[in-house]
Amino acid sequence: MLLAKLDQVKISIIIPTLNEAKVIGSLIAKLNEQCRGREIEIIVADAESQDGTANIARAAGAKVITGPACCRAKQMNVGAKIAKGEVLYFVHADLVPPDSFFDDILTAVENGHRYGCYQVTFDRPVPGLKFNSSLSKYQGIFFRGGDQTLYMTRDFFDLIGGFDDDTVIMEDYEILLRARKHEKIHIMDEKVIISARKMEANNYFKTNVINVLVFVLFFLGASQKTLVNIYQKYVKGAKYKYKGN
Repeated sequence: MLLAKLDQVKISIIIPTLNEAKVIGSLIAKLNEQCRGREIEIIVADAESQDGTANIARAAGAKVITGPACCRAKQMNVGAKIAKGEVLYFVHADLVPPDSFFDDILTAVENGHRYGCYQVTFDRPVPGLKFNSSLSKYQGIFFRGGDQTLYMTRDFFDLIGGFDDDTVIMEDYEILLRARKHEKIHIMDEKVIISARKMEANNYFKTNVINVLVFVLFFLGASQKTLVNIYQKYVKGAKYKYKGN
């Protein structure tokens, strides 16, 4: 995808939310500040938050769509469906992209990278997280994750069929497995600042063990119900909800 006029390209930023009132307003304000004078739209796909997330997002200037609480995959697909940008950028509510993200993404696309992500760093020091952060610079599906953000050109997103609506957990890995059949992911040099709240609410070692366990079981073909049950049982603050049979 060749973007002939970079100053005319629109990036659609899609943020799936569920009870993110504490962070959504500041994130939207930051994104608008980072992209002043550039063509962006911010779409918040909210899963019936009970804390006013949707109202805060609207007041901050985002386009908000709401639907039944289900899973991020469906939320991001719904957001992508109404997006008008040539590039889609999927961002979790509890992180902050680097100030250069607009130019970083357009440059990457101009260089032929149809999808990509950032490396990560955490917003506050928690023992062990520096090691976790260091792994995000490497290729390999194990070192990826939705909190690294994900950009895709609209054409490429449509080509691979978007996110899988039936994937409640590990939706970011599922889409990357399909994307990598076409080309390897482009890892940008800058870093996204992500929240350490999950690690602070849970034991660092236990959280990493659970993450690895769920990762391995996912690749061994475990059911979504099994994966969600493990995460809900052992990780405080888990928002995954399985509504299948």
